[in-house]
Amino acid sequence: MNAKVYLYFLLFLVAGAPKLLAQSYNIRDFGAKTDSTVLNTKAIQKAIDKCFNNGGGEVVVPAGTFYTGTIFLKSNVYLHLMPGSVLQGSYNPADYPEHDILWAKKFGTITHNGLYLNYMKALVIADKAIRTGIFGLGTLKGPGEGKAFQLGLNKDGKPKNIFFIGCQDVLLEGISILNSAQITVSISGCERVTINRIYLRSWVNWNCDGLDIDGKDVIISNSFIDSEDDALCFKSEYLEKFCENITVTNCVLSSICNGIKFGTGSRTGFRNITVTNCVIKKGSVNEFRHWAMPPSIVYNPEETSVNCGIVILGVDGGVVENINISDIVMTDVLSPIFIRVGKRFLNPEQKPSVMRHITIQNIRAETRSIIPTIIAGLEDSPAEDIRLSNIRVSIPMGVSVDSLKTFPANVPENVKGYPENRLTFGTRLPASAFYVRHVKGLVLNDITVTYRQPDARPAFYIDDVVGMKLRTVSVDNKKLEKSEAMLVQKKSEQVDLVDN
Repeated sequence: MNAKVYLYFLLFLVAGAPKLLAQSYNIRDFGAKTDSTVLNTKAIQKAIDKCFNNGGGEVVVPAGTFYTGTIFLKSNVYLHLMPGSVLQGSYNPADYPEHDILWAKKFGTITHNGLYLNYMKALVIADKAIRTGIFGLGTLKGPGEGKAFQLGLNKDGKPKNIFFIGCQDVLLEGISILNSAQITVSISGCERVTINRIYLRSWVNWNCDGLDIDGKDVIISNSFIDSEDDALCFKSEYLEKFCENITVTNCVLSSICNGIKFGTGSRTGFRNITVTNCVIKKGSVNEFRHWAMPPSIVYNPEETSVNCGIVILGVDGGVVENINISDIVMTDVLSPIFIRVGKRFLNPEQKPSVMRHITIQNIRAETRSIIPTIIAGLEDSPAEDIRLSNIRVSIPMGVSVDSLKTFPANVPENVKGYPENRLTFGTRLPASAFYVRHVKGLVLNDITVTYRQPDARPAFYIDDVVGMKLRTVSVDNKKLEKSEAMLVQKKSEQVDLVDN
């Protein structure tokens, strides 16, 4: 065996060790049954506990549907969902006890009231476990369609499908994750997480994010996410703990909210995160969040759309830096990009968030509204060093001269408002392609904007921008010029057009 083959063999053994070398415990041997009248929570937990007490291994869920309430994974225990297996969450709310997580000092996800969460409910919970996860070709199905969980928008108390908190060396691989009653998968305060080849679909309730990731050293790849709320959402819900060192690649992200989102929770912040080679598209279900906007704002508003393709927020006093997003194709988005520094909360030193070193490149965006890309910092904390390159934006509709009369003369700052492309500054902005405010150091390179209908607004409206380069920018097959028809400057300086 040559050295190269031997190295690959060793890597295979190490990567597959939990699956190849571990002891197996079949839940049927502990009394689990494929009977819809039987709740298997105790049987499955017995198998997990036995596996844990004997040094670890895998707990096997064979083919068939097994109803269960909350189960708790433990260190060195992996849940193996075999082909044809369904771990079905109970439709009885009493089967999901409140699990105490006050120790973690985690801020709320839905109720943004500045308080720590006391408890969490979920179908599968891992709390401070090391070397654990779920893998296989089976299905984890939540109870989200159950009548008892139809509580409406932004209501706490519904169980997530998967909730890992304070864990290390976490694996989610191969499985299907369906029908959560709330956020589908929540990775919170965890380190060394691998998510690969999962299929996630969550369309039976409100607030069903696909993946919520608040962790360190995370790899997400080759996955399909189709969710009612944000598809891939990075969170920072702890003080003195960054969401950092993350790579995402080769994923398809479907939603009627946002495709890729950083925030809203942004306490300590985000850093060193790369997202590449992904597709963002509208969700497969035309339900729940129908945006109540007229056809003058949204093209074919009766059809499903993505709210925003890429959202990067720093609104809770944290630092957002070294974010790299590239090679993204997005369709049916109301607006392509929304970057925002706000003051929902301040940090313990009573200072606002900091945003810097953001790179977004190789983007193809087909939009559905007159809401442009928005890049907005604060007057006392401008977004810094923002670089966008090789961006192609297609806009299906425009604003007529007469319609401009309905646009506000001044765009409000709204520094504490909920940060969203439709809500922060309203839907009637003075730019058709890029609205930029309170930014220091902005490069727009190789930008092409095309319209299907004329738009009376300038493509670019910049307000309080210092140091901006627009290089090789085309607006409807015309080179960008410093004219009121193309580029409006307000209280800005060092704005240069290069190679136009």
